[in-house]
Amino acid sequence: MSEHTTSATTRPSTRKRYKRIAYGLLGAGILALWIGIATDRFVLGVALYWAGGLGMGLVQRFSPVTLYDERDTTIERKASQNTMNVFAYVFILGTPGGLALQESGVVTLPGEFYGATWTLFAVFVVFGASVLYHKYRS
Repeated sequence: MSEHTTSATTRPSTRKRYKRIAYGLLGAGILALWIGIATDRFVLGVALYWAGGLGMGLVQRFSPVTLYDERDTTIERKASQNTMNVFAYVFILGTPGGLALQESGVVTLPGEFYGATWTLFAVFVVFGASVLYHKYRS
């Protein structure tokens, strides 16, 4: 009459174990990349990094439990909003401020400034496109 189900107390620990395995694989891949760079085995380091990332994805995809719930989604959404807000201020205030300081002769901006500016611009273009896509898709 009663069907066997996983108890509520073991499910979070199982979820936590699979999360640890997934993030452990990614961490091992990152460590392998650093070691590969330090030992002049960059290609091997990149291959092991990709293997760690792929392993993480496979664990997340094929684990017998759901690794993320609504709480995780809410935390990620809030963290994403905070991150975008911080970089919006950096982009909106920093770019004109840096250009004004260079124009007035106070500082000489390195080439990395322009690369960072274009990167931030690209991030916000992708973010805006993603918002529009999801807004009109629903």
